[in-house]
Amino acid sequence: MKRNIYIKLLTVLLALISVNSYAQQDLMVSQQIFSRMNINPAGTGNMEHFDAFLLGRLQWAGVDNTPRTGLLNFAYYNENLRSSIGLSANYDNQGIGNSQTNVQAVYAYHLDLNEKYILSMGLSGGLNIGSFDPYANSMRDEEPDFSSYVKDKTTELSPDFNFGLELTSKNWMIGVSAAHLLESKPTTFKKGRHIYAYARCLVPLGEVLDLAPMVSYIHQNQVNEGEIGAMLFIQKMFWGGATWKPDFGNFGDLSLLAVDLGVDVKFFRVGYAYTFNVGKYNNLPSNTHELMLSVHF
Repeated sequence: MKRNIYIKLLTVLLALISVNSYAQQDLMVSQQIFSRMNINPAGTGNMEHFDAFLLGRLQWAGVDNTPRTGLLNFAYYNENLRSSIGLSANYDNQGIGNSQTNVQAVYAYHLDLNEKYILSMGLSGGLNIGSFDPYANSMRDEEPDFSSYVKDKTTELSPDFNFGLELTSKNWMIGVSAAHLLESKPTTFKKGRHIYAYARCLVPLGEVLDLAPMVSYIHQNQVNEGEIGAMLFIQKMFWGGATWKPDFGNFGDLSLLAVDLGVDVKFFRVGYAYTFNVGKYNNLPSNTHELMLSVHF
């Protein structure tokens, strides 16, 4: 009985958040550091020739109307032209009839500042498709009064552009970007402008181990979120780590902790992440799963 109450309250909370203009945010996935071009078009050229990155995320598995996320990044890097081109597509279903689909073509130019540092400058442009379908929702027990909601399924198309910079060396990188440049504030069908900043370094711990600390920050309208984590690589083949995601805004008690495991085998990288709720409201479901597959050829 108590579980049903939690599920009902969680579903109502998600419904309210979905139409709140401050909550239309980009994908927040735990393994984003391995492929960043959907949030920063400058984050390409990590692999020569072709690189494909596929990720799926299921949040609060077992809960009705649970959010689902899918991400595909595909890039080609040409050394002679010092340029990358690619395609980034993502689908973010917030679980209460509200979804966002975003498709963008990506271009980045890589400039050698000197023998140690490379500056990548990227721009992407495409289309954002926002949709709200009230008939996709299901509620337990009696339903609250949603008389002010949209009555019919509504879809809205809008142009979308991202811009970013990334500075890299052999053992570290830093990046900044602005996503959804045309939209200053979010709506039910559009995600407002996002500002990203992130950094990662690689610290050798001997011939077998490498430690990769990382930090990232995202700002969108009145929402501020961050990530602090580290990955441990064993023989550059196996890796695992943890990422803490504090929320610095109004929902600061909804902190998350993600644990990651993965392996690199020849041209393939496979990863899995499990996310826990560790904030004040840690009685919410923790069974959030994320599966990643990366291929370069």
